Parts: sequence; C-alpha cells; structure tokens
Amino acid sequence: MPETPPKTAKVRALLLAALAAVTLLTSGCAGWVRDNLTQAPTPWRRIQPTALPVTLPDSRDFPIVAARMRDTGTVYKSYVVALGNPTVLPGENRLTVDVQTLPDSLFGALVQPPRVFPVPLYTMETLTETTKREFPDMRIKVADGARRNRYGDYDYVTAQDGENSCVLAWQLITDHKRTLPERIEAIRLDYRVCGVGSNIRALLAPFEAMTLTLPETVLEVQDLGGL
Repeated sequence: MPETPPKTAKVRALLLAALAAVTLLTSGCAGWVRDNLTQAPTPWRRIQPTALPVTLPDSRDFPIVAARMRDTGTVYKSYVVALGNPTVLPGENRLTVDVQTLPDSLFGALVQPPRVFPVPLYTMETLTETTKREFPDMRIKVADGARRNRYGDYDYVTAQDGENSCVLAWQLITDHKRTLPERIEAIRLDYRVCGVGSNIRALLAPFEAMTLTLPETVLEVQDLGGL
C-alpha cells in the first residue's frame, strides 16, 4: 500500500485538530465557551451621558435625563437614552442604540450569543403591537415613505390625539462601504418621542441631527442629499 504523502498527512492532521477544537467548544468542555452560550444580558446600569455612543443636539423639550447600558456577551452593547417628556402621556421618551461588533476570533464567531434585535426590526404584526402599547387611544399612521438622516433611510410611525403628537422611528445601519468601520457589524436605532402640538418634523429633529460616536469612529455620510 503506498505511503500517504507528507503534505496530505499534515493537512489531515490540521483538519482533525480543528475538528477537535470545535467539538470541545460546542460541547462546553471549555468553561468560557459554556458561559458565552448561556450568558444572559447583564442588568441595566446607569452611565453618564458622556459615555453614550451617540451625541444628541441640545433640546429644551427633549433633554437627556438619564442613560443606561447593558452587555450581551462580548458582541452586543445596548444603550437607552431617556429623554424629557413635555406631555402628560404615559411612557418614556427615549432613544435605544444596539451595537453589534464582530468577534475577535474564529472561536468567538462560533459562540456568539443570540441577536438582541430582530431583522427586520419590525413586521406589521410587531409594529401594530408596539404602537398600541406605546400610544394607546391615539390615531396611528405608518408613514408613506422613509425619511433620511446622515446614516441613511429610516422608517417611522406617527400617533396623534387632540393635543399631542408622537413618533416611533427605527433604523438598521449595516453599510460598511460608507458608514460603519470594519469592527462594527450593525447598529440598530429605535426612537420614541411624544410632544405637545402637531409638529412631526420637530419631533424627528433630534433623531435626524444625532451623531454616532463609537470608539471605532462611525463615518459620517455627507452625500445623502436633503431630507
């Protein structure tokens, strides 16, 4: 029987070693992998607004009143910016930012925790449930077309009653060619604000003027055109 060529034997040995490593990882023999697979999000903790990965314009009606964050594994970081609410409507005016980073290694890619946000961000069913919960007893309308901020297109819903107006806007940023650095896989933005009166554009203004300020700088898109 002919001998196995040395190069073939080396390739086979490398494949067996890789298979053994993956088996150890997925079987939970390595403690850090088992923790990654079962790790739940950390509790929300208060942070200073300066620690947020986003800068919002100064606003008399919607100032930043609190900020909090939590981690899910080493891949996801979630932030909530609580904003002022000039109305007596229930619910929190807020901006939610979920940041998904790329794992540092192949092993990290194999044991990523479940995604903290769905794709697509909303279906008609989940959007209906969310708007009913956020804006009870208000007239709700899904915008006919998307609007655009410096990071691309976003969708939104409006809600109104006799005295107040509300918006729910959401955006998934995945454009690495013009916007995201290589280490950031995706950013999800979810913005909910209610104000007095009927000026929808004024409610959307903070969302359109915000700037992302992640450690790995997010590129500002300057060629998106007017709104």
